[in-house]
Amino acid sequence: MLIHDAQLWVLIPVVAILAGTFKTWVRVKAQQRVLGASNRELEQDVAALQKDREALLARLENLEAIVVSQTWDAVHDLSLPPVERERKVASTVSRELGTSGPSFQQRAEQLARRLQG
Repeated sequence: MLIHDAQLWVLIPVVAILAGTFKTWVRVKAQQRVLGASNRELEQDVAALQKDREALLARLENLEAIVVSQTWDAVHDLSLPPVERERKVASTVSRELGTSGPSFQQRAEQLARRLQG
């Protein structure tokens, strides 16, 4: 009986240690599951934010191109009379777009303006 009691006293701490380790392992696994789910959500959020950033950068580049263009300056040059400003805008637009001259619609508009006054 003495040997049996001695084995029992050794077995109790071993079982307690193993039970504590198992509890810790279960808790860590549960945390990993929660973190894994939140990781996936964060990855999706980051991907969506990257798409939004790319779209915003493209819009910013377009706005920068507009602001630094000569056409913008010509349109907002208030020192010129309206007719001269329109001519300047038309010439800068044709230079920036690479067209050789005004389009038929622009020519018709110019002729209509001349006839009106």
